[in-house]
Amino acid sequence: MKDKIFSLALICIVILKCMDLYIDFHEDLEPLHIIQESVLILISSALFVFLIIDIRQRSNALKALKVDLELSNSKVSQMSEELKRSKRDFFAAVQDQFERWQLTPSEKEVGLFLLKGLSLNEIAEMRQTSEKTIRHQASAVYKKSECTGRHELAAFFFEELG
Repeated sequence: MKDKIFSLALICIVILKCMDLYIDFHEDLEPLHIIQESVLILISSALFVFLIIDIRQRSNALKALKVDLELSNSKVSQMSEELKRSKRDFFAAVQDQFERWQLTPSEKEVGLFLLKGLSLNEIAEMRQTSEKTIRHQASAVYKKSECTGRHELAAFFFEELG
């Protein structure tokens, strides 16, 4: 908006100064006065042209930034979809492995919580059961998976990814 006001002001100055110069020229005023008027017209015109060029450059830069932003948003969206798909595939693979180990539904749930990094106490709270029950179910998961603990269980799945 500021640029439009400045542009309009400059073009008004140029027009009014041209009219003034025309009148001064016909009144046979001193050459110094006519030169001063001409210089002011040239300076105002140059500033107007510079402002228009600057506005166009900023407008083009803004368009380029918008295109870059849309491209970045598209990439983020695509990455997000890929991440969701990878996450689904990972947890499907985990569920398949739990099936091969013949885990019970409760053991599968505890196994997932262990992989997600929850403590036994947190799992007990989420499942609304005692920590002792969770400890027994975690032990069953480790025994059936032939893992010595939570870290080896997690490593089993992540080493398969590499």
